[in-house]
Amino acid sequence: MKIGAGQVLHSVAVATVRSIARTSALAATVVLASCGSSSAGSQGPSTTFQTASETLPSPVGPDTIAPPTSTPPSSSVAPTTATPTTAEPTTTTAPSLSPVSPYEPAETEVLKHRKRVGGQFAQALLTYEATATAESHAESLREQFGVLDDEGLVDLAAEAMSLGSQSVGTVRYVQMGGNRPTKASLMVWVDVEQLSPDGAVARESRVVDVRVEGVEDRWTVERLASAGGPAVVRPDNLSDLAASVVDDPRISMPDSARWDIYSGHTTAEMLQRMLEVAELTDYSVLVLSRGHPYRVFATESVSRHSVGQAMDVYEVGGIPVVDSRFEGSPTWTLAKTLFDDGIRSIGSPWAFDGFGGRSFTDDVHQDHLHITS
Repeated sequence: MKIGAGQVLHSVAVATVRSIARTSALAATVVLASCGSSSAGSQGPSTTFQTASETLPSPVGPDTIAPPTSTPPSSSVAPTTATPTTAEPTTTTAPSLSPVSPYEPAETEVLKHRKRVGGQFAQALLTYEATATAESHAESLREQFGVLDDEGLVDLAAEAMSLGSQSVGTVRYVQMGGNRPTKASLMVWVDVEQLSPDGAVARESRVVDVRVEGVEDRWTVERLASAGGPAVVRPDNLSDLAASVVDDPRISMPDSARWDIYSGHTTAEMLQRMLEVAELTDYSVLVLSRGHPYRVFATESVSRHSVGQAMDVYEVGGIPVVDSRFEGSPTWTLAKTLFDDGIRSIGSPWAFDGFGGRSFTDDVHQDHLHITS
């Protein structure tokens, strides 16, 4: 049977219509599936499909339909949770003063065994914790140094202590105050730092008279004779002469000596002598009266220091007397000048006019000059 041209055209038209119908049905199915996946009642992470218009390319031929493509479901990203951080606990340390090594005399010192014991005891006297009391501190000193005679130790400790504060003492110098074969007096300049509970730091310097006894290199503390006296506030009506001495940058002295001047104990003649010496050289006074034996050591004679008429100088021109015991040194020059100028009495490492005159020397006066008014 021959197929005419009309039949061929009819068949092609029918095939085209059927192809279009199949394409429309497939597109409708995709759309319905997409709508169903986003219904309000769905649970869990949603999956997103692309629309038919995004996935259907143009036909490549009259009977070819490209299959729809879809993007794989996107992965659901789990919400991140910040990890709480905990700050390290902070510890507040209360301020405190640094400890100081126990005093040791220099190699050039005289009578070192005596000086070591006296210096270390004076340093310990002025070193204590804020919780210490005069009684507990005195007991600690007894145990540490084996004090032979502790009468008055508590009272003298209380005089020197700033209760409620931490205190650290540093020995500046230990000078001989008297010496016998088995007994000695050590006058110790101690610089003191005191830290109050509110963190304030106060400073003062004291001369402490420590008595020791023993033989050769075995010495112990006999007793505490002086803690440098109670502090004295500079008076508003301090005389011009006294003020010129305590304010003179050429004259160094501990607070114990300043307190002697503030209290009016040092005579005007002695103050004038101090200024005269400053015209010759700068120097360091270790003691006027406070911290010095009241009587000349091991005698019944009242010391000129005790009546405000003498000073002990342990350093001349920045050099310790103990290191200047040679002719032509700053110490020798000062001592000789004062002697030649007619000073009443001077003790030093030299006896310029022999023993028994205005100038004298002994084993005590090898580390300082004793200068009178």
